[in-house]
Amino acid sequence: MFKRPKGVSDPDSSMPPSPQERDAASHNARAEATGDDSADKGTRVITPSYQARKPTVRTLHTPGGQTSATTPTHAANLHVGRGLKLEGKIQSCDALVIEGDVQATIESGTLTISETGEVRGEATVDEAEINGKFEGTLTVRKCLTINATGRINGKVRYGELRVEQGGQISGEIQAEDAKEAPSRPTSVKAAESSDAKSDTGANTSSAGNERAASLN
Repeated sequence: MFKRPKGVSDPDSSMPPSPQERDAASHNARAEATGDDSADKGTRVITPSYQARKPTVRTLHTPGGQTSATTPTHAANLHVGRGLKLEGKIQSCDALVIEGDVQATIESGTLTISETGEVRGEATVDEAEINGKFEGTLTVRKCLTINATGRINGKVRYGELRVEQGGQISGEIQAEDAKEAPSRPTSVKAAESSDAKSDTGANTSSAGNERAASLN
């Protein structure tokens, strides 16, 4: 019925869009470009760009340029603490330290008995240091050290003996490298050989006398 005068435009189309409308239009355009329909639902999808870092692996190089891995080696050590009691057999041990009560057969590299330690049995070791008590058979291939509080009673064989003032050792004691004195049968054999020589001399003189008598 009524016509709009020429030169007059629609007021709604002439107004600029609001910031919310511009953001919505921009988001819809991006959603259409990526094919995402989340814009219709009014939600935004954020894709993280974080990437986990790979651990740095360090390799040790030998002077020759070859890689090598070091493997720790552990010595076979045994420590019998104070107040503990142990019975049985101990062998293939590099170092044995005894602070408690032990009754066993021992084969070890080194044996250390503390002031509170007591050992009964048989032990064969390279070196021994006695601060406590030992009773039995003890064989030390190298050096046996008895400190002031050390006590040994039994059969003892050693390569080298060191006894501190106050230390005690009793029983059958023998150094492994000691040479036995010449036995009595050896002297008897020497006497027999001297007697044989004297008899031979007497026989020779009697034979000479017989020859002289025949010549006469």
